[in-house]
Amino acid sequence: MSEFEFMLRVGEAVVAALAGGLIARLVRMPVLIGYLIAGIVVGPHTPGFFADEETVNAVARFGVAMLMFAVGVQTSLKELEGVRQTALVGGGIQILGTILLGMLAGLALGWGAYGGLFLGCALSLSSTAVVLRILEERGELNTGHGTAMLGILVVQDLAVVAMVAILPALAMFTTEGMNALAPLGMSLLKGVLFVAALLVVAQRVVPVLLEWIARTGSRELFLLTAVCICMAAGWAAHALGLSLELGAFLAGLVVSEEYAHEVFAQVRPLRDLFASLFFVSVGMLLDPAFIVRHWEAVLAVSLVILLGKSLLSAMGLYLLGWHGRTAIIAGLGLANIGEFSFLLATIGTRQALIPSEIASVILSAALVTILLAPFVYTVAETLYARLNLIPALSRFLNRQGRTEAFNIEEARNRSRALVLGAGRVGRYVSNAFTAQGIPHLIVDYDANAVDRMRKEGMTVVYGDASSPEVLNQLSPKRAEIAVVALPEAATTEKAVRELKQINPDLLVLARVHRGTDIPRMRDAGADMVIHAEFEAGVVMIQQSLNRLGVGEKEVTKYIDKFRQFRYRQEARIL
Repeated sequence: MSEFEFMLRVGEAVVAALAGGLIARLVRMPVLIGYLIAGIVVGPHTPGFFADEETVNAVARFGVAMLMFAVGVQTSLKELEGVRQTALVGGGIQILGTILLGMLAGLALGWGAYGGLFLGCALSLSSTAVVLRILEERGELNTGHGTAMLGILVVQDLAVVAMVAILPALAMFTTEGMNALAPLGMSLLKGVLFVAALLVVAQRVVPVLLEWIARTGSRELFLLTAVCICMAAGWAAHALGLSLELGAFLAGLVVSEEYAHEVFAQVRPLRDLFASLFFVSVGMLLDPAFIVRHWEAVLAVSLVILLGKSLLSAMGLYLLGWHGRTAIIAGLGLANIGEFSFLLATIGTRQALIPSEIASVILSAALVTILLAPFVYTVAETLYARLNLIPALSRFLNRQGRTEAFNIEEARNRSRALVLGAGRVGRYVSNAFTAQGIPHLIVDYDANAVDRMRKEGMTVVYGDASSPEVLNQLSPKRAEIAVVALPEAATTEKAVRELKQINPDLLVLARVHRGTDIPRMRDAGADMVIHAEFEAGVVMIQQSLNRLGVGEKEVTKYIDKFRQFRYRQEARIL
């Protein structure tokens, strides 16, 4: 293939991604769905025009490596320290439980014990790329359920090291018995040595290299260095019989904390471009005719993921003390399989470990669950609300897992304000109230945040701030003001409606991430809506004008006019 033909084939896939993404955005669907559908349309299994599958897959392979490298860079091990138990225990419960379900499904479908084991391993791995994209689009990366999901995803991704090393050796064990123990041990040793070597390089070599490159002042060299680190780790992993994608993820995971933000800023444009090609290439794998012929197997495996895996994930989090709402959202958010499942399926067919039928079912179920992922995640809030209508389930979901460290009756009798949400914004507001001697109550369902704030002497109630039962315990009828500083728009809207229903005269302030949510909160009854990014821009305008010598009165007049116009405009247009 000539250079021109190669560029033409890649260009066709990029155009397909653009068209699919635009159409998805126009019909208010996640662009990810548009990429996947575009891949199906231009794939070899559907009639009409189709892109060159080999070329697109070659480029997409590099793309998924960059994608996993960026995911690793974004994953701060220090930030995950607080959910270490959740990640290890919750992730362990979910992975082992899903493997068992996969084995049962494999036996029921006649694929044997090893086929079921391979299937279970593939089903236990959620799509980090898809989940991260959904959380980013909704602004929920730093929420309680977002942090819990991220911790479990990291454990899943690291578990791939063991799976890639053990599964081929176990296939030998089924035929050669004890003679396969040596290859099994060697595979595990390779994985352990690779991770250990990568950690040493990350601590001793990468920080020095990045600092030296950063001192040159060249952004191009910094970007090239980051890409080289990614690909070097990928190639090393591939040489050891692991996977390029896994090596790239681990390289990003152990990148120096000091330069993590700059590395991510540099590779993000590449990540976004190649990620779109990756999802197009995934769509091209789907053969609608195969799904029609094997619909029973694809349906059974998809239900194991959507129902069984989500239930196991939710149960693990609930048993670890997380609120029922967090457990449900995280459980449904992890109800999919993706890039590393594709990787296992590819290894399985390439090394003749499993029949092509099993690999095709895995790929088909992956496509089905990825396509459904945004919608399944959206259903979580509705499901939680419906379950709350059943008294027994409501008590189960909203258990009082934390003993109150204060007299709740006395606290609510003297509280003048309510703060819903114990995140950064909620803490700022609470600190201001405390400094001015204003009695107030804070409510949040993030057990870790509740414990931290109580240790600092704050009056915090553990519970779902959007639940009528929890809000009634706070006595909103006696409060003068409620500040809703919750991270998710849907929860904020529900909390505002509940507060206004209990006390129509209560002054309610709501924070939103996106301008499109302003009219939603106003319709819900919020008296004031604060758009976080817009207000940050206002402060920057104020500081800039002051520095440039504009008078204080003129600055105040302009900002007041600008703020009023902007909020009215967003409420009317958005």
